[in-house]
Amino acid sequence: MSLPLRAENNPKFYSRFKWLGLGAIAFMLYCLYDGYINYPAQMERGHALMAIAEDVLPGEKIQEINQAGHGPHDAYLLIKKQMPDYSELKEAWESKVAAEGWPKIPPKKLRTEGDILGQYVMAVIALAGGVWFLTTVLRTTGRWFELNENGITTRWGESFSLDQVTAIDKKQWRDKGIARVRYQTPSGRQKTFVVDNYKYHKKTTDAIMRQIELGAGHDKIVNGKPEPELNATTEEPVADA
Repeated sequence: MSLPLRAENNPKFYSRFKWLGLGAIAFMLYCLYDGYINYPAQMERGHALMAIAEDVLPGEKIQEINQAGHGPHDAYLLIKKQMPDYSELKEAWESKVAAEGWPKIPPKKLRTEGDILGQYVMAVIALAGGVWFLTTVLRTTGRWFELNENGITTRWGESFSLDQVTAIDKKQWRDKGIARVRYQTPSGRQKTFVVDNYKYHKKTTDAIMRQIELGAGHDKIVNGKPEPELNATTEEPVADA
């Protein structure tokens, strides 16, 4: 097999990161819209309905509502239920929304400052996630690693020779296509290079993995078996007997 063998980045693997990043940014914008525009408007309308109810509903009804609920939100929901039964409440509300240009239907719930703050918190979290996903796509675009006459070389500057390899851990190779090649630098430092045939072109990555095993020695393999030999004619793996 001729060298060098270069495994290019697999853009299909990272396409999900792009869509997750864009989805997170879209969700951030949605949260900002709710926190800055939608929820404050709902809170204003909700409190307006409660104020109208205080003015037009009988005192005993207001007392009954306050005693039946567990706070302003429950009281608001109970007031909404009174609208079909109290024409004064309904008429006063319709007059208010007509004057303000509000939607006729009251908000589903009484929004609070906590609800608004929660939207901003979620927006920050979504932004962080979106930035991480999208920067991952940018960082990995055009990445590659190759096997040449000197050993492994990568676009990001990592390199080592096969005689530096101390272990090839294949625990995750069969299920996830991940192998960890451990090697020792000339200074004696132990490092790990990850071979991943999902993130990089699979056929080339598998071929490089096979050559790493041959060059380093099968005795370096742990938690797995050597890659099968290739058919000399088809260059396809030979099935185990």
